Amino acid sequence: MTSAIMVLFGGYGILQSLLLSMYVLTSKLRKATSNLVLVALNLFLIFFLADSLYLFIDESNVVHFNSISLTSLALIGPLTLLYCHVFLNPDYKAGLSELLQLVPPFLPLVYQMNVCKLHLLGIGGYILIYTVAACMVVSRSSSTVLKKRWLYVLLSSIGTVVLLLSCFSMNYLCIVGISIGFSVMIYLISFLSIRFYKELFEPVSKKIAPYQKSDNDETRQLFQKVSDEIVTKKLFKDPELTLPKLASLTNIHTHKLSHLINQQSGKGFPEYINLLRLEEARNLLRTSDMKVAAVAFECGFNSLSSFYTHFKKSDGMTPSEFRSLPEVHVGHERDQSE
Repeated sequence: MTSAIMVLFGGYGILQSLLLSMYVLTSKLRKATSNLVLVALNLFLIFFLADSLYLFIDESNVVHFNSISLTSLALIGPLTLLYCHVFLNPDYKAGLSELLQLVPPFLPLVYQMNVCKLHLLGIGGYILIYTVAACMVVSRSSSTVLKKRWLYVLLSSIGTVVLLLSCFSMNYLCIVGISIGFSVMIYLISFLSIRFYKELFEPVSKKIAPYQKSDNDETRQLFQKVSDEIVTKKLFKDPELTLPKLASLTNIHTHKLSHLINQQSGKGFPEYINLLRLEEARNLLRTSDMKVAAVAFECGFNSLSSFYTHFKKSDGMTPSEFRSLPEVHVGHERDQSE
């Protein structure tokens, strides 16, 4: 009787998640990279749940997860961090370092490892490292409150995975607890995905189209007003400037301000503010003798390395190289003579 209830309970959770994944993959939601990463993360979670259900009904009483389920479980770590990046920044591009992080989880599959309880503790720690890194990414983000809440719920669910694996590895939890915990977690993720899919998962172009058509002139005027206020008052010089803080200073709702900046500048809030900081930095490099480090902090960058990274990405050269350009030097001498 207990086995039948567990299989029915877990099986329904697996079915619900599969249907949700199929819906995303066959709808316009698949256009967003973050949604595809979420589907992959979801599929790996339900694969491990299916394996735990199999172990529960197996009569051998020997708990061994196969190599495929262990690889699926380990992939949850790097995919969680990648999802947070692409969800918060649709323009985020995964580099070589991110791709290399997907290699270690395949080791159990390559060596055909059937890992027992104790080794699951190591996989739990591996996932925990990525979960903490993802939490840091979310906390530093200037995204909307709703998006942050969604990510924190997801990360809490992943943290629950680590807790379940740890308790199971130390014999404080049986396979029934693993199955129940994973089922509840998948139910929660699926429910929130369905409940808030329009606000969270639809491509940006889909959401802003009606606003563009109905209020284009007024929107441009409002953006110009906000932009002028940021530049005139030098608000971008505040290294602690966040979207909620700017929304408070301009008396505009956070979500509306984020939407406004994205629509009119084609940039996210952090990128837009950094563009203003870089423009101010170029001006100071042309017209003053301030040291590069002083220019960086004067313009609102919270570190010299961050300033160098953004400047080189934007101009293709370092600030010192920019200052040494002949036209910059001539302009600087002309300013001094005047």
